[in-house]
Amino acid sequence: MNQTLRDEAVKIMSIFHFYRSDGNLYQSDDDEKVDAVFEAVIVAIDSCGELKPHLPYNEFVRPSRAVLEGDPGWVGHFEERDNRKFFLSDVHDFLRLFYK
Repeated sequence: MNQTLRDEAVKIMSIFHFYRSDGNLYQSDDDEKVDAVFEAVIVAIDSCGELKPHLPYNEFVRPSRAVLEGDPGWVGHFEERDNRKFFLSDVHDFLRLFYK
């Protein structure tokens, strides 16, 4: 595996570790933590380099960019915390499966 891809994946995974949320974030009742992890992860996804083309575009890349650009449809979608939780859970699981 390309070391740069792995390094970028580890960088995103470290956000989950920092907030001590790993794969169980979908069970969290801590809205502030969910919001903080979500914001950090979408910025990390949008700003990654070589990893970005290897991420599921419609599931991770497109929504991250759209939220950061203020797209009302995506912003509204992610106002529902369950949608944030499932998104984060999917990102975590994908990176863990393919880049750990």
